[in-house]
Amino acid sequence: MSADDISLTEDFDKTPEFRWLQENMSDYGFILRYPKEKEDTTGYNYEPWHIRYVGVEVAKTIEESGLTLEEYLNK
Repeated sequence: MSADDISLTEDFDKTPEFRWLQENMSDYGFILRYPKEKEDTTGYNYEPWHIRYVGVEVAKTIEESGLTLEEYLNK
């Protein structure tokens, strides 16, 4: 797969690269910034390519809790 085969659409979540991100991003301090079915909370549509660095400890906490960044910051 070349870089030309990957585009910034919701279909990105069907790629091996996205599956790798899901399994590993919190180990490196990243979260999925605008998760699916959290549009009302974040104010943004689902964006499977949009990851954000928050640090390993916070990323692990957010991943384990299922919270969005907004929910985590407001708790």
